[in-house]
Amino acid sequence: MTIKISGREKRHLRLRKRIIGTAERPRLNVRRSLKNLFIQIIDDSKRVTLLSVSTTDKNIRSKITYGGNIKAAVL
Repeated sequence: MTIKISGREKRHLRLRKRIIGTAERPRLNVRRSLKNLFIQIIDDSKRVTLLSVSTTDKNIRSKITYGGNIKAAVL
């Protein structure tokens, strides 16, 4: 029986074969939704997420000004 995999998952698996994060040069993962950004820095050799930041965090959200202007893009 074959398992159907979505196109996004196929692309992800194909890329993950080549891209590996190390302690010296960790991998940056950015996921974007319609309203928020989710960013992770990952060390694949230890299988550990070193840093995780999201625009849904209260500390980050208080620093962001919305409106699509240059001041908002600086942060």
